[in-house]
Amino acid sequence: MSTETLMALAQGLAGGGIKVVDLSTTLQPSTPTLQLPAEFGWGVSWPFHIEEISRYDDRGPAWYWNNFKCGEHTGTHFDAPIHWVSGKDYEEHATDTLPAERFIAPACVINAVAESAANPDFLITVDFIKSWEAQHGEIEAGSWLLYRTDWSK
Repeated sequence: MSTETLMALAQGLAGGGIKVVDLSTTLQPSTPTLQLPAEFGWGVSWPFHIEEISRYDDRGPAWYWNNFKCGEHTGTHFDAPIHWVSGKDYEEHATDTLPAERFIAPACVINAVAESAANPDFLITVDFIKSWEAQHGEIEAGSWLLYRTDWSK
């Protein structure tokens, strides 16, 4: 990526010409957690828990801070290649070794709102994706694939 491209991106962001969409959801104790079937091994992901350390009081008069814990699949997240057995042998495959430039790429949004509303246990399958591609075109290699379910609403 050239310096000119980066400058154009920075100017577009600063000037409002590029829309930024925050895809994250606020973590709270009621945030759903991943529960795996027993045949996949230990399958309980910790729910989100936050504990206040201080809030401008006798525990810390000039600051507000917290401890929190949760499973790595709680809330909005991405899976690094190392997460799956198919990515275990790649170089730079973990969250601490992935190059930052890998986080900037075209995005493809697969809208599964209707299916998710009709079936709270809806699963996005390979056949569903192939059907989507038949209607909208093939997903470009290297793209971020985003699933829209509206389950957060």
